[in-house]
Amino acid sequence: MSEIIVAGAGHGGVTAAMFLADEGHSVTVYEKEAEGSVGLDQKDFLDAAALEYAGIEIPEKFRVPGNAITFVPLEDDVDSVTLPAPPDYENLSVNRREFISYLISLARDRGVEFVYGTGIKGPVMLGSRVAGIETEDGEKIYADLVIDSAGVHSPLRKNLPDFLGIDKEPAYYDILHTYRAYFNRLTGVQAPDTPYNIYVREDGTEGFRWAITEKDRVDVLLARFPEMDYSDVAQGLFAVSEFNPHMDRDITHGGHFADIPVRQPSAVLVADGYAMVGDSAFMTYPVKGSGMAYAIKAGRMLADAVLDDTDGLFNAETLWEYQKTFFKEIGFSASRLAVIKAILPYMTASEINEIFKRGLVSSEELSLLSSGNMPMAKILSAVREKLKIMGDIPEFKGHMGDIIGWMGRLASIEATFPSKYSSESIQKWAVKYNRFFDSIRKPEETAIQA
Repeated sequence: MSEIIVAGAGHGGVTAAMFLADEGHSVTVYEKEAEGSVGLDQKDFLDAAALEYAGIEIPEKFRVPGNAITFVPLEDDVDSVTLPAPPDYENLSVNRREFISYLISLARDRGVEFVYGTGIKGPVMLGSRVAGIETEDGEKIYADLVIDSAGVHSPLRKNLPDFLGIDKEPAYYDILHTYRAYFNRLTGVQAPDTPYNIYVREDGTEGFRWAITEKDRVDVLLARFPEMDYSDVAQGLFAVSEFNPHMDRDITHGGHFADIPVRQPSAVLVADGYAMVGDSAFMTYPVKGSGMAYAIKAGRMLADAVLDDTDGLFNAETLWEYQKTFFKEIGFSASRLAVIKAILPYMTASEINEIFKRGLVSSEELSLLSSGNMPMAKILSAVREKLKIMGDIPEFKGHMGDIIGWMGRLASIEATFPSKYSSESIQKWAVKYNRFFDSIRKPEETAIQA
């Protein structure tokens, strides 16, 4: 059987690893963190359907009742909007570190080997083929297939040759810089009526803040596109505490910074001897930034494509089946949401408040949008309807007109997605896809050089 390297113990990479090892492949995961330290020490919600799709058993302790999200505008005279739970959505609440440890244990049981404390410098190339990885210590390790699960700032992806046509760097509004911490909950102090509140920032859609009230603590997230330092954190925590007097100053755990990709999936996911999955391929939900569900499903798709390659070629042509499945089931929906996300940097806090004030977006529509499964036709119909209501605000009219035009252009690009493998047609399609998203960025936006 084949030698397979998984670079980074991300959700998608570990998912693919467990199913490949289960079929007899020799799979080794190289992870830069120490054993037991993989994943952030924070809770997040996850759609149970992702684990069911992948065929991964769900521990009962992860199952929780739905937690409705409330959007809170800046102005006191504007009503908040609470989202109902999306239809057919079963909530899981997982501590990320505990959850990835669970996936790792499943992979180990199936024969996957994990090597911790090993940073990766870049790929080993033999001609046009990715033939292995080079560690930060200078060791070159060869394999028949390298799966890139090394995260948003993957050194493998960033150091691939240009001729492979794979996106290397995210742009400014493709990354949310976040700070997450948990605080003690003060007893005897009134908490907000709604437990999960997202607050619009005073600078509009340059970022957002949330506070989730739990039984004995308060979960606080600060997120924005400009980078943050501790002075920004102090200002953000003070703003959150004004809405949440039950939040103590003592941090129980967390208190860390993290970068989250919020953009369309990478145009090209595969090359000879190489495939990306998870944050490495920007497989996050572009509106809210959670990528666990997408990565787990994509990990199973990748494993299936590899197992179907019974000749063990693992080249761009055989791995293309993975990309086809991903874009059909996830990628195009994520791209549409990325278009909607792209308008946010253009909007001001006053425009956001006006949307809430006029009841422009219903809780049902927000819920459907948050599910990640809003069809193109429904998006366009909703935008045209809102345009009639808000046509008296020139800026908003321009924003909605942009979305309609952008969606039309994206639909034409979707229609030309190659159904059969052809290196030339794939590269042409990728150029169109990337140029489209470049064209809808703010003019001053530049690529991040991490």
